[in-house]
Amino acid sequence: MSKLEADDLRWALQRRIEDVFAKLGEKFGDLTGRVETDIRPSVSFDDIGGLVHAKATVRGFAHALTSPDLYQQWGITPPKGVLLYGPPGTGKSKLARALATSAAAIFYHVKLFNLTSKFAANTGELLQEILRIAMSEGKAVLFLDEAEALSLEHLLPPPQAREASARLVATLCERLDGVPETARILVIASTSRTDAVDAALVTPGRLDHLVEVALPDADEQREILELLKARMERTAARPLFEPVDHRKILPMMGGMSGADITEILRRALEEKVHRVAEGGQASLVSTQDLLEAIDRYKRVRSVVEKIRYGQYL
Repeated sequence: MSKLEADDLRWALQRRIEDVFAKLGEKFGDLTGRVETDIRPSVSFDDIGGLVHAKATVRGFAHALTSPDLYQQWGITPPKGVLLYGPPGTGKSKLARALATSAAAIFYHVKLFNLTSKFAANTGELLQEILRIAMSEGKAVLFLDEAEALSLEHLLPPPQAREASARLVATLCERLDGVPETARILVIASTSRTDAVDAALVTPGRLDHLVEVALPDADEQREILELLKARMERTAARPLFEPVDHRKILPMMGGMSGADITEILRRALEEKVHRVAEGGQASLVSTQDLLEAIDRYKRVRSVVEKIRYGQYL
């Protein structure tokens, strides 16, 4: 098959999926910002710093999509689901997307917090439809982001939330149980709150493979930092950073996630943008610039925590 023919097929597939979700939106309501599809994801496991064990484990699930017959040869069925758990910003979404890339599968990103906030009681029926669509279009990774949103704690008082959540989870479990063994689909959920995930979801045959995605240690933070720097410099097509003194930087980033490190670099570069926009000169980002960005970011995080726990309400 030529590249032109392959591009035509991808275009036709993209249009078909867009049309199906447009019709689904007509029935339930606008899905923008709640369900996203990527028929050709490009994030690879090499793009993810650290997470050695998590990457190796998740990478292995690609066989369920690419070689399901191997499982039959060993007398078992391919897994249906995985739960990625760990603090926010540690790379759970990227791991799911990288798996889709590795398996050449379509990536369906379902943002459960946004979805349940919009559709509430209709979320169960909508999830059934999304799962049906994903199964009908070839290899698929269906990513249920923020699985704790299925508890509906953010919408309803505790008694009503428990009752409505039980119905929603029961509907989802029933649909997971009905996924054919021949279906080349893997459902991956993520959560930063395992206490809010219904135990029924992680029983055998459902999201029964649990993978911890932990905060990076110092060596992993260094790898993440260097990957991010290289990516930003590729985007800018020029050098942006001076050599970094990791001995000064890493001790200041204890307990920070990959998302935190991304934001620190962004803020350091943002300072350069402001300086140039105001008619000044801006040098490459130095170790001192990063230390100042880390300090500012820590202060912002402190304020966010105070807002979260009502101290500024």
